[in-house]
Amino acid sequence: MAPTNPLTQQVIERVITVLEDITAGDDFFYTPFAVIKRYVHWREARFTATKPLYMVFRDSGGVITAIGENLYCEDYFINIKGYVQDPSDTVTKLERAIRDIKKVINDDSKGETVGTLGTLAAAVTIEEPPETDNGYLSLEGIGFFDQRIRVRIDGDFGEL
Repeated sequence: MAPTNPLTQQVIERVITVLEDITAGDDFFYTPFAVIKRYVHWREARFTATKPLYMVFRDSGGVITAIGENLYCEDYFINIKGYVQDPSDTVTKLERAIRDIKKVINDDSKGETVGTLGTLAAAVTIEEPPETDNGYLSLEGIGFFDQRIRVRIDGDFGEL
């Protein structure tokens, strides 16, 4: 029998799932073109003017703290990078895509259904604003952002 996926991976997979489930309409601005687990250069990236591309990774940093006998708290970051496209106004596209991400992560972190971020993690928070390309790619009609999400999970090293 294969081991259970690490809790860190389960959280990343859940983030990908909730991003993939975003649908433009009453609650969200854009339906993603794709949500992937690899970084692509903007020249290789596939997205459209109405559908951003999101890339999800575990980010550097964090800390592991012993909180009991064979029980640990791992505090780490997930990074969502994204590309948006608009030949005349990448700022609006960036802000709306970032807002969609913040909303879907926040909503799922309140979830009480098994498998939601609210049940997988002790805490999921967005504690810092995103980094952006500062307009450098706007000459290409593209905007890039990098949003970190802080995650705290508890368990033993067989679970984490």
